[in-house]
Amino acid sequence: MIEIRVGELAELLGVHRNTVRNWIKSGALKASQTVGKKYSVSEEEFRRFCTLQSIPESVAYRVLSKEVYLAGKEENIMPQSEAVGDVRTVGDRHSVLRADPGWADLCLTCGSCASACPISGVDGFDPRKIVRMVVLGRTQEVVESNWPWKCTLCGKCEEACPMNLELVKLFRRIRSLRERDKVPGPLHKGVLMALRRGNNLGIPKADFVELLEEVGEELAEESCPGFRTPVEVEGANLMLTINSKEPFGEPDDMKFWWKIFYAAGESWTVPAENWEGVNWGLFTGDDDAMRIMVGRIVDNMLRLDCKKLVLPE
Repeated sequence: MIEIRVGELAELLGVHRNTVRNWIKSGALKASQTVGKKYSVSEEEFRRFCTLQSIPESVAYRVLSKEVYLAGKEENIMPQSEAVGDVRTVGDRHSVLRADPGWADLCLTCGSCASACPISGVDGFDPRKIVRMVVLGRTQEVVESNWPWKCTLCGKCEEACPMNLELVKLFRRIRSLRERDKVPGPLHKGVLMALRRGNNLGIPKADFVELLEEVGEELAEESCPGFRTPVEVEGANLMLTINSKEPFGEPDDMKFWWKIFYAAGESWTVPAENWEGVNWGLFTGDDDAMRIMVGRIVDNMLRLDCKKLVLPE
């Protein structure tokens, strides 16, 4: 069995990493994702794939012997303290942001992440600069900067990285280190509101249910005869979450999903409480709040005995 990262396999085969990703996505190379962003491929499957793609046997051998090759390299690696000494002139290298060396120590500073990032250069930062600051122990500067909060966590930087660094995980970890009362804008207030009232904008239960009923009546008149919004229906196949901005300011947007369910004859429902579909605990790095919000959705699923969850976000 071969266990390897996309970037490693691409390098050994002499192709671009996106080529490898496309092979896996299309099923041309049957591989299963494991921990640490690695993929597992049986030797038999890999040999079959190489024959199909006309990959020379000598090239295939590089991959099959990768584990032996890496083991040989590791034996020759000196401990960091012996190789470069105890360098602390820039910052403490044992930073809380470096629990996983894969976030930083493998960085080639090639700039692929920066070129792919939609907000590269904003406030003088880009993904590569953030990574290098983390490597150099300048943790507090990174945590206090606003750039990680302007990042959308879209993952384009991570897709572009030839070393497959977990950049999104790093940026979210940076957010988690910010003091909660210093989280920018309304984000933390939204988290607190969701914990208290079950949605980010604090819409009361009675108002929410009344609005759902009114929108359902409009939909019945417009295009779906006999439609009624299924609130708190036990045993439905699907349970639907909702982004609180929709009932608050864009109620007609909810109709799009409802029309699909109506046309398909689908069994679905919306819980009357804890129905928020946007977990701001996730986005702000507040793991405790995130777990509570996810747990409430799970509780609703169990309470209403629904089979599947739909998160339109």
